[in-house]
Amino acid sequence: MNIIKNALVALIIAFVGTIPALGQSASIDFQISVPSVTRIAPVTSPILTAYITDKTGNLQMPLVSRFKVTTNTGEPTQLYLNANVVTQAGYEQAMFEQGGMVYIAFARISSLPSSSALNNCKYGAGPDSSPGVVAYPVTSIQGGEHKYVPSKHKYEVVVPSGESYVTVNVGSNVNKMSFGSNDPRGYYQAILSLTEADI
Repeated sequence: MNIIKNALVALIIAFVGTIPALGQSASIDFQISVPSVTRIAPVTSPILTAYITDKTGNLQMPLVSRFKVTTNTGEPTQLYLNANVVTQAGYEQAMFEQGGMVYIAFARISSLPSSSALNNCKYGAGPDSSPGVVAYPVTSIQGGEHKYVPSKHKYEVVVPSGESYVTVNVGSNVNKMSFGSNDPRGYYQAILSLTEADI
């Protein structure tokens, strides 16, 4: 009997030894790559329309434009702030520097000014030499580090990673060399853009 009993015990021990240990596991790692994303959207609540005082050319109130920028890069992102108008020659740059101040030119919408009128405004040729074009100063840019690059006629704006707002303030005092008696009445427009690409 003792012999049988010992054999059974031995068999049980051998059987228990072949059971897998509890807590073991295997895993497979899945990986995805999230690309860097920059989203820029205009915020339409600021002051995008103002009226000109007919005798001085000054705006009744300053203009304010704002862009919402969202990036996931984890580091600062460089953007480009540009202004354009439409003239008889087409789409042209409207941001320029004169006397140490950066200006944005506005062109009449209903009867487009000539390209030479825009150039006369940029180079300060005189108040009556740029019919259909008037200019106002960029008084401040908020929401990122910025510098005006004269050779590109635009600002480089560096924003932090995450969500931020870039606000552009345009002053109400007209560039005196751009407003004259031959500027026809009507709506004048400039198109402000904030882009990721240097275009």
